[in-house]
Amino acid sequence: MPRIRYIEDHEKTEEAERLIQSAERTGAPDPRVVSIMTRHPTAGTGWVKYWNSLLYEGLLPHTLKEQCRIYISMEHECGYCSTVRSKVAQEQGLTEEKVLALPDFETSPLFDDRERAALRYAKLFKQGEHAIDKDEVYDELKKTFTEEEIIELGQMCAQTDGVGKLVKSLNVMSWGEACEINPGLVREKGAVAAE
Repeated sequence: MPRIRYIEDHEKTEEAERLIQSAERTGAPDPRVVSIMTRHPTAGTGWVKYWNSLLYEGLLPHTLKEQCRIYISMEHECGYCSTVRSKVAQEQGLTEEKVLALPDFETSPLFDDRERAALRYAKLFKQGEHAIDKDEVYDELKKTFTEEEIIELGQMCAQTDGVGKLVKSLNVMSWGEACEINPGLVREKGAVAAE
């Protein structure tokens, strides 16, 4: 049970209803979190609108951003975020096989050089600000991405990491529940379905 309740029908504004319906169509963000966030008319609703824009619009392919989102979510063992799938990314060819290969992106033949570069940055981002606060990190990114794309990638990682921590703490779904739904999430690094 989430630690903050979902919005009730009588509380929904037209905008909240529209954002929840959009989440039902796209699959990410999941309608459950949108139903919590839209209880706040500015901070929560504003974030959902920004997130939709960041995830579905911009310069970078949606599937690349979705891979970074799921990778970071798996790294901080957010059950909810690790099981949410963008229906749009699936329609654009992102398979569950590729999603479950994310922990092995460096060696898996399923990823191209651009995806590996983005996922390397996501991995460093998840390690903390000191891991990305280096000239060589950005010099390496500039070999593959424009500076504008790097801004978008950085925002994607920042939103996923920061808001992901909040969403995990809301207890929409535990890591153990996620592993029961999708046993492929259990990895050698110690995540166990019993958590």
